[in-house]
Amino acid sequence: MTLLRSYATIAELLNGIFGTHLAFPVFSFGFFVGLAFIAAGWILYIELRRKEKAGLFTATKETVIVGKPASTPELIWNAIVGYIIGFKIGGVALNWTLFNENPQSYVFSTQGNIVIGLIGALIFGYWKYRDSRKQALPEPQEKTILVYPSNRLGDFVMLAAVFGILGAKMFSNFEEEDGWKTFLQDPLGNFFNGLSIYGGLILGATAIIWFAIKKKINVRHLGDAVAPALILAYGIGRIGCQVSGDGDWGILNTAYISEANGNLREAQPEEYKVVIQQQSPYYIHEFDSIPAVKSAYLKAPGFIPRSWVAQNYAHNVNGEGMYIQGCQGNWCGQLPIAVFPTPIYETLMALLIFGVLWWLRRKITTPGVILAIYVILAGIERFFIEKIRVNNVLEFMGIHATQATFISIVFVIFGLGMIFVFKRMNTNSQ
Repeated sequence: MTLLRSYATIAELLNGIFGTHLAFPVFSFGFFVGLAFIAAGWILYIELRRKEKAGLFTATKETVIVGKPASTPELIWNAIVGYIIGFKIGGVALNWTLFNENPQSYVFSTQGNIVIGLIGALIFGYWKYRDSRKQALPEPQEKTILVYPSNRLGDFVMLAAVFGILGAKMFSNFEEEDGWKTFLQDPLGNFFNGLSIYGGLILGATAIIWFAIKKKINVRHLGDAVAPALILAYGIGRIGCQVSGDGDWGILNTAYISEANGNLREAQPEEYKVVIQQQSPYYIHEFDSIPAVKSAYLKAPGFIPRSWVAQNYAHNVNGEGMYIQGCQGNWCGQLPIAVFPTPIYETLMALLIFGVLWWLRRKITTPGVILAIYVILAGIERFFIEKIRVNNVLEFMGIHATQATFISIVFVIFGLGMIFVFKRMNTNSQ
């Protein structure tokens, strides 16, 4: 088994590690994104609870009605949810082969099983009805409860997931030429094809700030609690990019080229130029022209593994590059020339930033400053990784750079401004 190749699905990864023959359609990138949300939620909960015990968060009072039977709209909504779940699960069970070929496409299609969907609707509707009957009182009563920010963890995670993905997709379309046109032609088919971390961060943060203000939660203290969780999630997400080979890699490392069987070998001087010409359709498609192909030459020093400076992402999930000789299946592409594995670098830097924020969180008492430091360090990290990362170049005020480069500069400036403002606010309040 080798971890130098890509694994589109978790089943393939497990098979490669343990020599098994599993087959279930859980894509590697989605799996690690799920892990990222779980890890972020756990870290956020720890910080929220710590701040609550320190008296930095106060509970808000909310009035709820107990003992009220389920309303007709609630029963209908539960039935609808049950129908969708049953419709899809039934379709998967009766047509596993089709689902296994492309789970994402199947989930967002109109395919399913109507009979099992109706059964699901009856089960979910009846479950809601029976549950509300058990809790019903002869006379519904109003009850006042105390709600802490940690009690709203599910709301925070849901908002981050929904608006984060929407923002990531929106900004991704801005990065691509004719991105919006392509997206509008097939919204479901193109929804997860390309995501921008900054877009997800900006829109997700906006949604959470709005929710916090609405629920009278201190936004600055909340931001400090969220910051370590965000950068940890980013690092775990980049593991998914590395494992799946989703295209978030760096520029060419011309010290190594691919062999027909998927392995890498050291290149002869100037040999990469021959390979680029041989694979010119691929490189023109990716970079618009051969002169636009960016590269650097770096042989791995003896003290670090070659895989840390050069990978060809054989069997990548996008099927990019040239065909791997003898390969059978859905993912038989490999990059003709090695690239720098930037997801590895970003994972390491994200973990380092997480460690710094986790160490500082008890030492810095000015609310909002931990969040500001995160914004600065995240901007610096992305600014430098963009120097060796493949991305579309945009023009703004005569400056040519990637979208992420422009936003990273704004992040650093904005983060410094946040520290200045928050320090002033803290001084004035004393």
